Amino acid sequence: MTKHHSAFIGLMQRARNVKRWPLMAQFQEEMLSTHIYEAAVVAHMLGAIAKDVFNEAVEPDRVASMAIFHEGSEIAGMSDIPSPVKYHDPETTAAIKKLERRFEAMLLQTLPEPLRERYQPLIEQDKKDIHVALAKAADVLCAYLKCDYELSKSNSEFSNAMHEMEIQLKKYRETFKSVDYFCQVFLEDAKGTLDEQTRDLDWVERANTINIKE
Repeated sequence: MTKHHSAFIGLMQRARNVKRWPLMAQFQEEMLSTHIYEAAVVAHMLGAIAKDVFNEAVEPDRVASMAIFHEGSEIAGMSDIPSPVKYHDPETTAAIKKLERRFEAMLLQTLPEPLRERYQPLIEQDKKDIHVALAKAADVLCAYLKCDYELSKSNSEFSNAMHEMEIQLKKYRETFKSVDYFCQVFLEDAKGTLDEQTRDLDWVERANTINIKE
């Protein structure tokens, strides 16, 4: 039995301590752990659409796995760097990307040697892999929904961010049929209230039948 101790799981759990959108005033603060969960669910659906609707060579479980680990550098210590900062100019982008790769390598090194080969492509992701691209699309979709939620609460802080997300999402819809399908079928209802999302269910009538006795 190995005597090697690993901080990998402990670091992954620290996603609950990393605040998203750190420079923005938020109606509801979003932690990285919440974002990862939401992105993984959306990513799995994008993969399922690609495979089951459009017969593409995509594995939904792998897309979801890419989403689970897509913020590895933030978990390992970088935290969330706002996109306008990250992409301010080519030099800044290159420097931050270099740091991201360094933190990803650090996270990978915390794993016992026999496990590194399995997790390496999940943490040091290949941007040319369709599974990675769809996981990134899920990331954008979740950011879009976050902006929409904040704006629905009259938080104009997210106005510019929403415009940026709309531009990104438009490009993903043009590039991936699964993303466009997702937006047509799921996106509008994802913005709704619980009552709106369950409007097709007959729960109210059943509740009345059970609770109102003649």
